[in-house]
Amino acid sequence: MKRNKFRPLFTLVLLIVAAAIALTACKPVEEPEPTKTETVTVPTTEPAVTESEAAQERVFQDSAGRDVILPAQLTHMVPSGPLAQIVLFTVATDLIGAVAHPVTETQLKLLGEGLGDLPSVGQLYGKGDGFNLEAALMANTQVIVDIGEAKASIKEDLDEITEQINLPTVFIEATFASMPRAFRDLGQLIGNSERTDLLAAYCERWLALSEKAKETIPEAERVSVYWAMGEAGLNTNAVGSFHSELLDYLPVINVADVEAANRGGGSEVSMEQIIGWQPDYILVDGASLADEMREDPAWSSLSAVREGRVVVIPSAPYGFLADPPSVNRYAGLAWLGPLFYPQVYGSDVKGQVAEFFSLFYGVELDDASLDAVLDGSYH
Repeated sequence: MKRNKFRPLFTLVLLIVAAAIALTACKPVEEPEPTKTETVTVPTTEPAVTESEAAQERVFQDSAGRDVILPAQLTHMVPSGPLAQIVLFTVATDLIGAVAHPVTETQLKLLGEGLGDLPSVGQLYGKGDGFNLEAALMANTQVIVDIGEAKASIKEDLDEITEQINLPTVFIEATFASMPRAFRDLGQLIGNSERTDLLAAYCERWLALSEKAKETIPEAERVSVYWAMGEAGLNTNAVGSFHSELLDYLPVINVADVEAANRGGGSEVSMEQIIGWQPDYILVDGASLADEMREDPAWSSLSAVREGRVVVIPSAPYGFLADPPSVNRYAGLAWLGPLFYPQVYGSDVKGQVAEFFSLFYGVELDDASLDAVLDGSYH
């Protein structure tokens, strides 16, 4: 995920907020003007903590080694973007004060209506409309939490953002392998590790199982896969890309050993390359693309298509493999592992996925909903 420098929009928004406060202060009032020791805050209809609790502070050291001063009790965290949003949802939904992007109807249907009532503030960096500081202030934001892959400039980036918007920011590193540590760090951040320890232990169990699988399955017996993306299936998450990271934790061969593009659209390849690779399985983003492949003569030249080894990647409530590349990828591990290597991962694909949904999303899926999730038809 490429991190762009914070947009000048923050400065403009700060000026607008300051001007609004100044205009409000100019209105005649009967009460005496506040003393210099008083501060003007965004009003809230219901205080989240008592005055004594709000006055307490603590120091939290984030994954970038930054010492961040935070309230002793967090009640309003805001994610920096979609990756952080998913992780914070699994950790403590009740502590999320705003979302980076509005939750879709499908996600609300699966995950519950709670997040649907929260304001959307945008994301700190990357594509999109930028971060809405005014909305964040109105949501009583105490800290912005960035979760994901560490970049060389992460410390400087977040220090600059904190200085410009006057809100504390913390970074929690969370690659696929470091997710257990990320959950334990989040337990320290929120001051309650009971749930985060359970989530960390789950991730450690599946990481250990994948190490066992890679030791057990010889190279010659490993399944080869092509990940078809885009309108024509000619985009893919190549070997070494951040979005293909999950495949590194399965004993599979990603045939797309081409230049990696670390963006959502993936790397472009040709039909000739795919025919030359002849993957054992084709993983497809979307049921409609899979249907088109089965009707296309070029795709039908692949034995995987002719023999029915085209697999639609589940995408509800989030993509199982990388959309976005957050903790939802562990659902992908629980899905693909048993699908390809039941002798190591067990043969209960539905049971494994249901366990993930129950633990991470707090959702108990009935058989019909689970089947729809797995075949890509859930809406």
